[in-house]
Amino acid sequence: MNRLSRIRAILFDLDDTLYPPEAGLIEAGDRLITDFIARRLDLPWPEADELRVRLWLQYGATVRGLEVEHAIPQREYLAETLDCLEVARYISSDPELADLLASLPQRRFVFTNASELYAARVLDALGVRGLFERVFHIEFAGGRPKPETQPYDLVVGAIGEEARAMALVDDTEANLAPAAAKGMLTIKLGEAPEDPRHLHLVDLQDLPGLL
Repeated sequence: MNRLSRIRAILFDLDDTLYPPEAGLIEAGDRLITDFIARRLDLPWPEADELRVRLWLQYGATVRGLEVEHAIPQREYLAETLDCLEVARYISSDPELADLLASLPQRRFVFTNASELYAARVLDALGVRGLFERVFHIEFAGGRPKPETQPYDLVVGAIGEEARAMALVDDTEANLAPAAAKGMLTIKLGEAPEDPRHLHLVDLQDLPGLL
């Protein structure tokens, strides 16, 4: 509890963290990404979808895997996938989320593997963009996604707090390990974590009670 009281900044993942997985936004994005891969690499759709998943698991973000293995520029990928996704079809203003964020005394940031434009659209659709001090997106990190270590170092440096004074809330457990290694308090949202270092939240609305 003493450690919890020292948290001065909270990093929130974006997708499936600030809005529920059942919204369908992730699935819509995945379809666009698979369409892009199939078209760009001239692959059958099922094979393109398998490649999308493998690259995501291996590199933390499909955009990074396509860059490494197929020399596809990240900006081209983002412009034809996430940046053209109709976010407002899947999520809308969430007053309860806004109240939750506003109630937190800590500094609040978004830390996502998504693009700057996509992240802005999601936060605008949810009605919470003004409740975050800054958004750290994949372009801020020079194209390096979580769970590569470089984005975490850049974020800690930009915020200007010690890592041990920060918390990361993320629905993907792989993204929590580098943060825990740097001393951050790590909170797994959704299913229970396998790593005992991480705290667990079933619902984001329970975060104030935990902190």
